[in-house]
Amino acid sequence: MNERADMVIVGLGAAGGVIAKEMATAGMKVVALEKGGRYAPEDVEIKHDELRYHVRLAISPGMQHDPMTWRPNADTTATVLPWAKGPLGLGPLFVPPSIGVGGGSVHWAAWAWRFRESEFRMRSTLVERFGEQAVEGTTLVDWPISYENLEPYYERAEYEIGVAGQAGNLNGEIQEGGNPFEPPRRRGYPMPPLRAGAADKVYAKACRRLGYHPFPAPAAINSVEYQGRSPCVYCGFCRDYPCHVQAKGGTAVTHVPAALATGNLEIRPHARVFQVKRGADGMASGVRYFDLVQGREREIDANYIVLSAYALENARLLLVSGINGNGQVGKHYVTHNYGWFTGTLPDWSNPFMGPAVAASVIDDFTAELVDPAEGILWGSPIIGFTGDVQPIEAIRNMPTSVPTFGHEFKEWIRQNYRRLFSLYSQAASFPREEFFCDLDPQVKDAFGQPVLRITHDWVGRDVRDVEYIQGIKRTIAEEMKMTSSWEAPSAPPYHVSTHEVGTHRMGDDPAASVVDRYGRCHEVRNLYAIGGGQFPTYGAYNPTLTIWALAYLTADHLRSELGLHQAASST
Repeated sequence: MNERADMVIVGLGAAGGVIAKEMATAGMKVVALEKGGRYAPEDVEIKHDELRYHVRLAISPGMQHDPMTWRPNADTTATVLPWAKGPLGLGPLFVPPSIGVGGGSVHWAAWAWRFRESEFRMRSTLVERFGEQAVEGTTLVDWPISYENLEPYYERAEYEIGVAGQAGNLNGEIQEGGNPFEPPRRRGYPMPPLRAGAADKVYAKACRRLGYHPFPAPAAINSVEYQGRSPCVYCGFCRDYPCHVQAKGGTAVTHVPAALATGNLEIRPHARVFQVKRGADGMASGVRYFDLVQGREREIDANYIVLSAYALENARLLLVSGINGNGQVGKHYVTHNYGWFTGTLPDWSNPFMGPAVAASVIDDFTAELVDPAEGILWGSPIIGFTGDVQPIEAIRNMPTSVPTFGHEFKEWIRQNYRRLFSLYSQAASFPREEFFCDLDPQVKDAFGQPVLRITHDWVGRDVRDVEYIQGIKRTIAEEMKMTSSWEAPSAPPYHVSTHEVGTHRMGDDPAASVVDRYGRCHEVRNLYAIGGGQFPTYGAYNPTLTIWALAYLTADHLRSELGLHQAASST
């Protein structure tokens, strides 16, 4: 006889951790299957190891064991992610998020953004501003929910995870020092902003002289002690690394302990799910998985299955399980183009100190705020990057004109490493029919499973919007009196950014979407696929806070449907 639970969660990361806590607290017996391990605090007490985490991808999936393939178009043979292979790959930023309990929220940089109102109605906004021609060739749609629907869940995520920041719009009233362009919020942040990095004053002052409106980035990192967790110690090993003092918010240190405390959650690490089972009635009956601890295949049955294993892996599991009746799984793939811009300042910036998120941002050119006369369809924030740059990462981001060995290389590092300052943005691609994910017909993983194949390239609009934002960065760099600068190509070599979304789009129409607004699969009503893959479209902000907000929405729906009590909240 197979084992049984009330609910099986596949992937105990950002979204899965929220569901585990909410449903376990409500009384359900939950089993969470996690592909990676479970880290104890002592495992990361000494984690200041750039080789281990940034280069050797200790907690990120590598292409040797978790391969994916990529091709620019359907007429090209796909290859294993070429920019992520070898000892000098581009690091965790350009492979899927970390594996293990907590998922990407273990090593994320902790930018904790709410989406703007317009990003929930992107298609309508573009048509209103530019006409129908602006969306030709795309599969853009409006979300089935609005910012107003999600605002209470944003608030809950900010208070349960812990977000530091300065409100800019409280109930419609603009607040000094915050983001004047942000959507209205009912409450301010639970913590004040982080202490900014060394070069941030130079950046913020330059932006103000240019007439822009800098504000501190919202960060899911404790600026003060919060809910028994330490404040940030500004160690400089944050993005790509677990936090050794638990100052960084993530489900591994917030929701998972609360779920375990109920006695209703069982975690099975090193469990690689390879199939969602279905009964004769078409409903999901359980999952099959490889138990890497016992070295055998196992099955577990459940009344409800929740896939929360990141947008790409969720799509792969749906496809290998034959759950794609309307052909929408894997479609509408979108990602972010970061538009990296780096320079050197006259004075020391000490980029090895503090978290990257402890910096100012300008939202003057975000989303629909770009002047229509410029012809730019969708803008981006311009974000300062003041810290969390270790030596190997700095070497990888040198100007191409500098040799990578010898006297000139060493002299460049001596003179410039302590003066580095970066700006980046987040221009999202638009969903298009020709860009999608499916199963690679040739390449299989170590367990004999077909791997996910990504078909994506940067098209004209993607490049044009980034070039516009790069021009603004050049103006800011000149105002900051940078002594030199260099930038990534507007059509970068990567096509995975850890911000992939859209692969199991939500919508009210079962013929045109994979899941409904609660993440429930149209095709299999007791199966949920949640996370960034739900996003119908994508704007200019990091996805994690919205993923959490959607997970709370799903949990509320499940409790209502099952007649369960409301889980305790710290909001």
